Amino acid sequence: MPQPDVQASTVRGPLQNVSIAYRNRNYIADSVFPIIENVDAKTKIAIYGKGAYFRDEADVRGPGSAAKRGGYPLDYVNITPIEYAFAKEVTDEDRKHAKSPLTPPLQPDEDAIEFASDKVDLRRERLVSAVIFAATWCGVSTGEDAEGGWAAGAGNTFIEDVEARIETIRANCGIRPNRMWISANTLPELKQESSVLDRIKYTERGIVTPALIAAMFDLEQVLIGDAIYSSAEETAAGDDFTSVNVWEANAGKGSAMLFYAPPRVGLKMVSAGVQARGAFDDGQPRRISTWRENKFHQDVYEVAEEVDFVQVCSYAGFLWKDTIAT
Repeated sequence: MPQPDVQASTVRGPLQNVSIAYRNRNYIADSVFPIIENVDAKTKIAIYGKGAYFRDEADVRGPGSAAKRGGYPLDYVNITPIEYAFAKEVTDEDRKHAKSPLTPPLQPDEDAIEFASDKVDLRRERLVSAVIFAATWCGVSTGEDAEGGWAAGAGNTFIEDVEARIETIRANCGIRPNRMWISANTLPELKQESSVLDRIKYTERGIVTPALIAAMFDLEQVLIGDAIYSSAEETAAGDDFTSVNVWEANAGKGSAMLFYAPPRVGLKMVSAGVQARGAFDDGQPRRISTWRENKFHQDVYEVAEEVDFVQVCSYAGFLWKDTIAT
């Protein structure tokens, strides 16, 4: 006697403990441009004259005479935090149906806040990289062309370039750089480069990692810029996607930057750049607000930040573009 085919009769429904979501897992903007909190709507950062501090002017003071005197000029960088925000709606129907065992494992309210927060984080990442790529660093406008010299193989100039520009930064502002970021597509080339492998061959694992690259040059940290964004506009046809690397000047050619970032932002510090972040009425740097739209039977969640991104010391950084291809 035939038995019923239970599997064939089962109504297909979504798993309740598994779902797939695409988003960046690593943002580095806060480690490149440190954050100044609670900045007013419009303000300035004072910059002491570099030349005045490095002039050797102390001299002998004879009996009954005055000591040699001098001073220093001040310059200013304007700060104007701008609000960046994104919002996502949640309908009453979404909440109702999310409780059904046959619907996807959604948490509409939590998902909306998370989605909007990531939009703000991605925008901050792109704005910091845009400031870097548009700026002049150590007198080189928009970065030095490495001419693909960091690609693995004969003629690789990675070690020579980094060691030379550590000295460039030290000679220009009296401090060694302590950090570096490398685009995600540059790192695989360095992992295969014989001159780099030769430097680390006696380490425990002998595998090129950001930490080992940092140790090679006595840096505190090497960051990997692996964030992407889609340049495709949303269309009715579907979820269009065109991938663009955030930390790259020219598509597919790689970029990197050597720079100094202080452990904390304060008085008389050096930093390649800063993020100046305002505070909202409750004193918090990020506002999450919600409101009801009764006629649509839905609530809206909005995430916002007030922030500005500025270069403050052009000689505290050195940028390379086109590191792996010309």
